[in-house]
Amino acid sequence: MAFPPFLRSKLQRPRVVADFVARDELQRRLEGARTVPLTVVAAPLGYGKTSLVAHWLEGDVGRAAWLSLDAGDSEPQAFIRCLVAAVRSALPEACSETLACFAADRLPPLAVIATLLGNELDDLAEPLLLVLDDLHCIDNRNTYRLLDRLLLRPPRNLHLVLIGRGDPPLSLGALRVRGALNEIGVRDLQFSRQQAAQIIERAAGSEVGTAAMARLHERSGGWPAGVRLAALTLQQRGAGADPTAGLAGGMPMVGQYFLDTLLSPQPATVRALLLRTALVDCFCASLCDALAGDAAGGQHLAGTDFMDIVRSGSVLACPVDAAGEWYRHHPLLREFLQCQLAAQLGVEAMQQVHLRAAAWFADHGRLEEAVGHELAGAGAAAAGHLLAGQRKSLLPHRQHLRLARCLRLLPADAVEADPELLSLKAWLLHRQGRLLETAAVLDRIEVLLERSGAQPQVAALVRGRLLALRGMQGYLDGSGEEAAHCAEQALACLPADCIDERVVAQSVIAGARQLAGDLAGARQSIDEALAQAPGPIARCQVPLLTARCFIDWMAADLSALNLVARQDQRVGGAPWGSDDCGLRAYFLGLVQYQRNELALAEQTLLSALAAGQRTELSFLLAAVCQALGQASRANAIIDSVCEHLQQQDDLHALQRAYACRAELGLRQGQLALASDWASGFDPGPLHFAYHFSSAPHLTLAKVWIAEGSSESREQAARLLQLLERELAARHNIRFLIEVLALQSLLQHGLGDEAAAVDLLGRAVALAQPGGFVRLFVDLGQPLLSPLRRLKLDRSDSRYLGQILAAFNDDWLACSGRQEPRADLTRRELKILKLLAVRLSNVEISEELCISRATVKRHTQNIYRKLRASSRREAVVRARTLNILLDA
Repeated sequence: MAFPPFLRSKLQRPRVVADFVARDELQRRLEGARTVPLTVVAAPLGYGKTSLVAHWLEGDVGRAAWLSLDAGDSEPQAFIRCLVAAVRSALPEACSETLACFAADRLPPLAVIATLLGNELDDLAEPLLLVLDDLHCIDNRNTYRLLDRLLLRPPRNLHLVLIGRGDPPLSLGALRVRGALNEIGVRDLQFSRQQAAQIIERAAGSEVGTAAMARLHERSGGWPAGVRLAALTLQQRGAGADPTAGLAGGMPMVGQYFLDTLLSPQPATVRALLLRTALVDCFCASLCDALAGDAAGGQHLAGTDFMDIVRSGSVLACPVDAAGEWYRHHPLLREFLQCQLAAQLGVEAMQQVHLRAAAWFADHGRLEEAVGHELAGAGAAAAGHLLAGQRKSLLPHRQHLRLARCLRLLPADAVEADPELLSLKAWLLHRQGRLLETAAVLDRIEVLLERSGAQPQVAALVRGRLLALRGMQGYLDGSGEEAAHCAEQALACLPADCIDERVVAQSVIAGARQLAGDLAGARQSIDEALAQAPGPIARCQVPLLTARCFIDWMAADLSALNLVARQDQRVGGAPWGSDDCGLRAYFLGLVQYQRNELALAEQTLLSALAAGQRTELSFLLAAVCQALGQASRANAIIDSVCEHLQQQDDLHALQRAYACRAELGLRQGQLALASDWASGFDPGPLHFAYHFSSAPHLTLAKVWIAEGSSESREQAARLLQLLERELAARHNIRFLIEVLALQSLLQHGLGDEAAAVDLLGRAVALAQPGGFVRLFVDLGQPLLSPLRRLKLDRSDSRYLGQILAAFNDDWLACSGRQEPRADLTRRELKILKLLAVRLSNVEISEELCISRATVKRHTQNIYRKLRASSRREAVVRARTLNILLDA
C-alpha cells in the first residue's frame, strides 16, 4: 500500500490564544488522571477542547506528543502510521519495528501490525502522554476496534488523550467500570459567568455591569466560542457597547463562524435538514423525516441518520431528554440557521415546512407546537380551526393550563371573532373560577351566533356548550330553576360524544335539585346519569361520582360521602380508579379528618400525593398536620403548593392557597400574617356553592373575629349574616354549620353568652348526624366556653363528649409537647405491638399477665398520646411514626 507524504505540522501542538482563560479545576483533573490509561475530552465545536489540552501541555507534564487527525487518517494502516510518527516525535527510538512494516515492499496483515504496535507501546522506555485531536474525523470501525484492542490491555507507560466532538465509539462503559477512564464534557467546558466576564472585560477594557453579563451568559449558554465572538464584536464597536448586542445568530461575525465551521463543510442533504430543524424548538428522527419534504432537490437524508450526525457532536446541539431522542440547537445557531433558511427558501416554501411541522405535532399530541406552526404556516384562521378541532382533548379539568397556553398563541381578535374559540375561552375561564369574565364571554358568543352564518350543526354544538355553562353560572348564582332549564336544553343540543359538556349539564341538574332541598332527587339524578354514562371513565363517570360526593359533602352527610368514596363500583359500572386524580382519597380524607381520625387521614392523603402534586389534597394534608401539632410541616406543604401554582400561573388556585396559609397562621397564633392576607383579599361577588374543604370567605370572617376590634367584628357579623341566609337557602348544610359556629364565637367575644350557646346548639344539632368534630375544634379554644354550656339530652352527650375530647387533644398537640415516641412507656409499647397483631384485651392480659382493667387503662393512654380514637387509628399512627420498630 502506498501512503501519501506525511504532513509534519500534524504533529505540532496548536498555539494557545493570548487571552486564554485558565481552567484550574480542569487542569487538575487532567493532571490527576495521568494514572489511568485514557482521558476523553468530548464536546461540540467551539467549546475550547483543543485549547484546554494544549494549555495543559505547556506546563511540566513530561514527555508528550500531539497528533491532529483528519479524514485521510481513517484507514487503520494510515492511522497507525500517523500514530507511530507522533510517538517517535517524542521518543525517536520507539516503535521501530512497526515503522519498518511501512517501509517493506509488501505491507503485513493488519493484525500483525497491530500486535507489533501494542508490544512496542508497552515497551516504551519512559512515560508518554499522547494526544489524538479531532478524533471525530475518523469514521472507520476497524480503526476504533484497533484502539479498543489497545485499551483492553493498556501499555504501562502510555496515557492517551482523545479529543473529539462526541464520545468515540469505544468500549467506554467497560473502561468506566474498571476506573480506567477520565471524562471531560460539555458541562465541564462551559464558561461560568465569572470566566465569561474575564474575556468580555479584557475586550471592553473596563468592568461590565452584572445585568449585562447575566444576559450575555444566558444568551451564550456558557458556550466559549459565543463569548469570544461577543468579545470580538465588542472590540469592533467600542468599549461602551452592550456586549450582548453582537451576540446574535444574524450578526455577520457570528454567521461567518457558523458558515465556515459548521454549515459549509456539510453535504447538501445535511445542510437542508439543519436549516429546516431550525424552525422547531427541538427535534427527533421522525420529526426530521416530516420536515425534510422536498429538501436537497428530492434527495432525503433519513431522520435517524441525521440524528446520528447530531449525536456525534458535529452540530452544536444538546439533548433534551435522558434517552437522547430529542435535541435542541444552540440558540445562536438556531438564529443563524433561520436567517439562512429565510434567504434560501422564501416565504411560501417556509410556510410549507411550518405546515409539515404542524401536522406532525398534531398527530403526536403536542398541540401547543402544532398551533404555533399552523399559525406561522397558514394564519390565524387555520390555527384556530386546528385548536377547535382538538376540543375534546382540552376540556378535561387537568388540561386547562394547556388550553390557556394554546389560546395565548392566537391573536386576541381572532379568538374574539370565532364562536368556537370563544367557547373554549369560556370553558377556560370557568375552570379558573373567573365567573364574571365567563358570563361576559358567554354574552359575546350569543351575539356572534346571531350574526354569523355558521353551519347549523356547528351553531347547535356551540349553543349546547354555551347552555351547559349558562346552567353552571345559574347554579353558582343560586338560580336553581334557571340552571336546570339551561342544563336540560344543553343536553338536548349536545351529541353523545360531547362528554365533558354533558357531564357538566348533568351535574348542574343534580346540583339544582339540591339547591331546591331535594337531596334524594339530586342523588337519584347522578345515579341515573351514571347508569347511562358511555365513558371513558376519567372523563365521564369519575366527574359524576365527584359531583355526587360534593352533594353529600354540602349536605353534611359524612356517612353517605364515606360510602360513595369507599365503594369500588357505583351505579352503571363506574369505578374509582387510577385516573380519578386522587379524588377518592380526597373525599375519604375529608371524612376521616372531620371525624378526627387524623392518623388515618394522613395515611390516606400521603398515599394519594405520592402519585403527584394535587392542590386540594395538599390543602387538606396541611390541615391534618396542623391538627397533629406539626405546624412547620403544615407550613412547608402550603409553601410548596404556592410555589407550584406560581410556576403553573394558576392564579385562582393560588388565591385559595394564600387563604389556606392565612388559616394556618390563625391556628398557629400568627394573627399578623392572617391580617396581612385579609387586608389584601378581594372578596369580590360572593358565590355560595362552597364544595371544597374550606372557603376563603369564612377564613376572612375568622380573621376579623380574631382581630377583635369593633370595626372588624361588625364586618364579620355582616358577612356571616349574609352567608347564613344564602347557605340556608341553598341547603349547603356543611358550611352553614361553620357559619353558625363562627357566629357563636363572635357572640361569645361580645359577651352575649346566651346567643353564643343558642347559635352553637343549632350548629351542633346540624353537625351531629354526620359526626363532624374537627369543624368545631379548628375554631380554637375560645369555642370551649359556649360548648360546655350546651344542655343536650343523653343521646347527644356522647357526641358532645367526642368534641370536647378532641379539643383537649388539640390543646396538647398545639402546646409543643414531645414526640409521641418519647411519651409511650415500655409497657405501652408492648401493648401497642400486640394491638398491631390484632390481639384482644383478654389475649393481651393473658400474654402480659396483667388484669383486663390494666390493659384497658394502658390502651386509653396509648389512644390519648397518639391522638387516636380507635385501635386501628392508633396502629396506623404508630406505623407512620415508625414507633412499632422500637416496640
